[in-house]
Parts: sequence; C-alpha cells; structure tokens
Amino acid sequence: MEALELLVPMIVTVTVVLMIGAVILLKPLSKQGAALLEQMLKDRRDGRTANDLEHLTSAMATISERMRLLEERQSFTESLIEAPPDSRGRIPEQVELASPQE
Repeated sequence: MEALELLVPMIVTVTVVLMIGAVILLKPLSKQGAALLEQMLKDRRDGRTANDLEHLTSAMATISERMRLLEERQSFTESLIEAPPDSRGRIPEQVELASPQE
C-alpha cells in the first residue's frame, strides 16, 4: 500500500510534465499548419487552382515537344553510329523520325 501511495503522485507529476512539454513543442507546429491551411483556402477561393492547372498543362506541352525533338535527335545519332565506317561522313538515307502524334 505504501508503494502505491508513492507511485500515484509520481505518475501524476510525470503526466503533467509531459502534457506541458507536448503543448510547448506542438504549439508552433499547429500554428504553421493553421497558416498553411488558411493560405490553401484563400488560394482556392481566389481561383489560383485553375491558373496552376493551365500552367501545368503548358509545361507538359513544352516537355512533350522537347521529348519529341530528343527522340528525333537520338534516332538520327543512332543511325549515324550504326552506319558502316566508309559512309560516316554522309547523312544516312533512311532516318526514322519520331511521329509528332506520340
């Protein structure tokens, strides 16, 4: 019984200290989270999501075009490398170009 009487105040003290520490540590994080959520809500109200979608679509189109050009260049380079040594100074007759629809 005597051990239980000593254990209860110690558990209460440890619990209070842990709760105070958690509040001190988590308060800045919760403030930053609230600010982030508030900014996201403002952006959604202002319609920035639509602008972001347009920007991403434009960026994807640019990347797609650049990839098509890279495929063409790679195909041309491979055809030059695979050509026999005596014809390396000339442009190959058959070069497979990437189709623009891909």
